[in-house]
Amino acid sequence: MNANSESGASAKHPSRLKRWLQNLALAAGTFLFCALLLEVALRVVGYGNLEIYEPNPVLYWRLKPNQDCFTKIDHKPVHINAHGTRGPDFANAKPPGTLRILSLGDSRTFGWGLTDDETYSRRLERALQAHAGGNRKIEVINAGVNAWSFPQMLVYFREFGLKYQPDIVLLADANLWTQFSEKNSPEFVKQFMGRVRLKNFLRRFAAYHFFIEVQLQDFYQRHRAKFIPVDPQQDALFKEQQQSDPDALFREAIQGLCDLAQRNGVKPVLLFQPVLGDLSSTNLSRVLVVKRAVAEKSRVPLVDVTPELAPEGKALYLDADPVHLNSRGNEIISRRLVEATKDWAKP
Repeated sequence: MNANSESGASAKHPSRLKRWLQNLALAAGTFLFCALLLEVALRVVGYGNLEIYEPNPVLYWRLKPNQDCFTKIDHKPVHINAHGTRGPDFANAKPPGTLRILSLGDSRTFGWGLTDDETYSRRLERALQAHAGGNRKIEVINAGVNAWSFPQMLVYFREFGLKYQPDIVLLADANLWTQFSEKNSPEFVKQFMGRVRLKNFLRRFAAYHFFIEVQLQDFYQRHRAKFIPVDPQQDALFKEQQQSDPDALFREAIQGLCDLAQRNGVKPVLLFQPVLGDLSSTNLSRVLVVKRAVAEKSRVPLVDVTPELAPEGKALYLDADPVHLNSRGNEIISRRLVEATKDWAKP
């Protein structure tokens, strides 16, 4: 009797385990099927296929060459050429009779929520080409990269930009949340390379785009200081320096880029792109103060578009975005840049 009972109990045990495994497999299969349907549905309505970055030990991240993707906001088409810059490809060696302009900046230069033709870099190219006529070719290389700092732009100009033989370098504005530079420790750089790879993997999924980068965007904007310091004075990477001179890092980078350009026969032009709050503030932007000082010291042009943007204000920025200018705002910037550079475009 006892032997039969033990035999029956042992027979029931694997049966329960088998049912549990079957239920687990069914649940996992159902979840994966629903996730796949959601991924497909989100791609159909326009999410996913964001720009991908490649880790770089001196730049931290740069746009991966040869990709066609869409902007995170408003789903505008983006082509990244073989050089890792937005827009049509170009020859390494500048063709004879060509005026080549290298346009540096962050997402405001890259064209956040804009087509390539709507960016001020492409508008500038078309306007200068019309001014120069058929006797000279104009090339404007849009080397703007989302969230780059001024030190990253300096490194890019030194390591990559000068090889393209630009006649003019436009230095727009940068991300001040964190101060990525050559002063970071090798340990920090190595750790950050892993973060870039992880984010690239996640950005390949439309569900990540929809839930994290769109639906949680408002939450991120409210609480981003918990993830990335919004003020260089809060950045622990350079705590001692920032207590005494919080603007030193980006001031040195702006000045250094101008000096490097002039030593190599390249004409630097500084551009200040105000955020919406700057248009009505009684206090000058710290970046504008620094750029004015550098422009005066180095005797380089400074294009401040604040007076032209102020009358229309909010209407010139993307919806619910006080940082990125819309197509009309970029048109105003390009007009001012034409005035600053048109004499160099003459045959």
